[in-house]
Amino acid sequence: MTAAELDERREALYDAPCYVIDFLPRQVPAEGGGRYFTVERTFRTRPRLDGLYERFARVVLCLLCYYDIAASRLPEDEWIPEPSPETLSGLVTGCAEENGRYLTLLFPAEDVLLTLDGGDLYMTLYNPPAEFLETVAALASAEGLFVRRGAE
Repeated sequence: MTAAELDERREALYDAPCYVIDFLPRQVPAEGGGRYFTVERTFRTRPRLDGLYERFARVVLCLLCYYDIAASRLPEDEWIPEPSPETLSGLVTGCAEENGRYLTLLFPAEDVLLTLDGGDLYMTLYNPPAEFLETVAALASAEGLFVRRGAE
């Protein structure tokens, strides 16, 4: 696929059903009394944030064993077709380094998109077919992460 085709596919997938790969098993209720924000601040400190992003990277690296991946990150927004494991791992863990770093991973043959916004404590998965979702859920579980339906 060309860069323009990858961009077009990425934009279209943002409207697809999504799932969240998170350190929490379910969304925190609004009436949580602010406890989540206290925990969130703690997770955003080093070395906890680095550890979380290492777990994200291990999930993504394992997906590379099964699926072709094209990677793009903002602000550069250049596509890297078939990144090496080292490059892919660096792209994921690099998102922990600075807010504003945004990574998109497109799985072209599966028509799936995985995103990570620098500093966030979750990844978002768009349009996964059942087998892909099962694979992600198993990999996430092995890393102590949870996969749940995202907001509509």
